Amino acid sequence: MGRIIAVLAFMVAALIGVVATDRPRPRADLVWIEPSDFNTIDPQRMSHLPDLRIAYALFEGLVRWDTSSEDLHVVPALARSWDVSGDRLTYTFHLDPEATWSNGDPVTASDFAYAWQRALMPETGADYIQLFHLIRGGREFTDFRAEQLKTYADRPESERTLDAAHMLRAEADRRFRATVAVSAEEARTLVVTLIRPVPFFLDLCAFGPFLPVHPLTLERFIDLDPRTAALHQRHGWTKPPFLVNNGPYVIERWRFKRDMRLTPNPHYRDRTLARSKSLAVNFIENQNTALLAFRSGAADWHSDLEVDYIGDLLDESRAGRRDDLRALDAFGTYFWSFNCSAKLSDGRDNPFHDPRVRRAFTLAVDKNAIVDQVRRGAERPATTLIPPGSIPGFRSPPGLPFDTARARAELESAGWIDRDSDGVPENAAGTPFPTVEMLATPVGAHKDVAQVLGRMWEAALGVPSKVVIRETKVYSASLKKQDYMVARGAWFGDYLDPSTFLEIHRTGNGNNDRAFSDPKYDRLLARADNEPEPARRLTLLEEAERYAMEEALPILPIWHYEHYYLARPENAPGGLKNLSTHPRLIQYPFLLEVAR
Repeated sequence: MGRIIAVLAFMVAALIGVVATDRPRPRADLVWIEPSDFNTIDPQRMSHLPDLRIAYALFEGLVRWDTSSEDLHVVPALARSWDVSGDRLTYTFHLDPEATWSNGDPVTASDFAYAWQRALMPETGADYIQLFHLIRGGREFTDFRAEQLKTYADRPESERTLDAAHMLRAEADRRFRATVAVSAEEARTLVVTLIRPVPFFLDLCAFGPFLPVHPLTLERFIDLDPRTAALHQRHGWTKPPFLVNNGPYVIERWRFKRDMRLTPNPHYRDRTLARSKSLAVNFIENQNTALLAFRSGAADWHSDLEVDYIGDLLDESRAGRRDDLRALDAFGTYFWSFNCSAKLSDGRDNPFHDPRVRRAFTLAVDKNAIVDQVRRGAERPATTLIPPGSIPGFRSPPGLPFDTARARAELESAGWIDRDSDGVPENAAGTPFPTVEMLATPVGAHKDVAQVLGRMWEAALGVPSKVVIRETKVYSASLKKQDYMVARGAWFGDYLDPSTFLEIHRTGNGNNDRAFSDPKYDRLLARADNEPEPARRLTLLEEAERYAMEEALPILPIWHYEHYYLARPENAPGGLKNLSTHPRLIQYPFLLEVAR
């Protein structure tokens, strides 16, 4: 009987604890809506815009962007100052001696070295690993580690032990310190040497993957796999109460797919920087619900409005019936990715491995009709990846037009011909072109766009299609594994240079979810990398985009983005102050505040 009473008492106490933790909190000073939960807040692993946005509230890098400026130039952040060598290869950063982590530990130059070594380790899975290869010795270190793991995997099972894996890691740590030109000359002095002059390197230092992490915290969440010697980095360190960060805010609570609440970091070096005493992020996947939540006053900002009736909302704005919709030209492009692998994930031959097929499907699409009739927003139809006119001095190519006759000719040249007059093209063996599976997420207009694309392809090429909807995280995992045929995609530039777009097609790039690999394209980028004369470098990059968008076609561009925020005017009660209108969509949550 006593045991039953004890168990009941425990259950009651647990229930009280759950109720207490789920009790509504007072409304935060600033509340914003995100369409989905964050994929990760691990700086080295992130690439999605919402993840980067929350990272800038939690972590602080060497520099940050001045979001009030037209050119988004960098200004000091954790680095109070820096020196650049005459050959523009070596950067010496002098860190703020007052900088501390949220547990009170000092932020040191070694913390940056540790974070950047993580980015270079292949098992970390950093999408932006190539950016760290701009550091002298970076690529060689990644190759060394990959070869180290490969050689280890070839050992007899009896020789693959935990001790052996630890020895390999120690060897990798020594190799990094000896060969990668990132060093902590003193506790607060970081020295970095590049492989070549990189005009946008300071821009990169403000970017999320270059943020520091707290080594002692991460090490508690790292296991070594004795079978592979790879570091298994568990994600628990990013969750409260374990997260140790160095930015203006800390996470008070994070409920998966529900909300996140942030409060000022008591150890942050500049307590005046955080404009709001509390921040809350509500994750609302249904955009109609999100719009109603904003209108009801439950939120001060909707960071990414994606509704299929955006045209109606814009009409209301133009007519003066609403003042809370902000449409911004964005440094980004909406497209559909072609899986360029030779085989599909189920082992079938992949017709999209052939660039002629990819050209055919691109030529068969009337982008103007999609923008005007489906999107019905302020977007511009796209024939290129880089938004024309967005980068000074860079001239965009024409791209491919809408031309159904040429589309059919391209498909026939690839061997897909309607041989039995049933309206569906077959290959030489008589096998019909497979049903094109179009992978999309449930948020926004992706399903509608997919259905229109499918109708256009069937009308012009005789190819059937179907839409496959997957939840955001499953969709993201499918992209990484090339578990799709055609998938919706988007890219926003991370720095003001053509390479921020063009790199996503380079062989092996962490953001090359299409498995696209073309020696000619790679050679053009390599030549641009090594071209010291700026005008000639841009010419090479112009040819790289022309080749990608007129011949190789790893993607089907649809429109250049407008980005839609919901926020009341900053001079009105409840209006949002300090919201940046720059096309790169950089927002620092700590600068945002609500007018009272």
